[in-house]
Amino acid sequence: MRYIDPHIHMVSRTTDDYQRMAQAGCIAVTEPAFWAGFDRSSAQGFFDYFRQLTEYEPKRAAQFGIQHFTWLCINPKEADDPGFAREVIALIPVIPDFLEKETVLGIGEIGLNKNTKNELIILEEQIALAEKYNQMVLVHTPHLEDKQKGTRIIMDAISASSIEPGRVLID
Repeated sequence: MRYIDPHIHMVSRTTDDYQRMAQAGCIAVTEPAFWAGFDRSSAQGFFDYFRQLTEYEPKRAAQFGIQHFTWLCINPKEADDPGFAREVIALIPVIPDFLEKETVLGIGEIGLNKNTKNELIILEEQIALAEKYNQMVLVHTPHLEDKQKGTRIIMDAISASSIEPGRVLID
């Protein structure tokens, strides 16, 4: 049976995982941008990470006959510092224009973590980025605080945008 893995973080996996997935019938994966387990110290770290997602991982996956697609963003866990988050967001549509890469599906996984005011500001700015460049959005619901309240806040922010509901995926 052939399948697509819709949400996997391959940058933290070994090549053996690609091999096993291919043997099990995986033909494609989608990889959302995520928190690396620690807060990155510079926007340049994200630039390199975005290059890894858009250049290196598709080549690594292709060695096993798997297509690799990705989403780009600053994850909610690192979005509580708006100045830093804006530096990262500014990298996405510039040279190299990550949004022009054939393997980029859109902006994601965006959302909230602790449901803070700053996280909401950055969520709204990433939604605006998706609107401006006509991108799909992948939403991640909160982990740490009231999940129901956070999900409602996220959906209100998306509803206030011009993004069509069919262009929003919720994890």
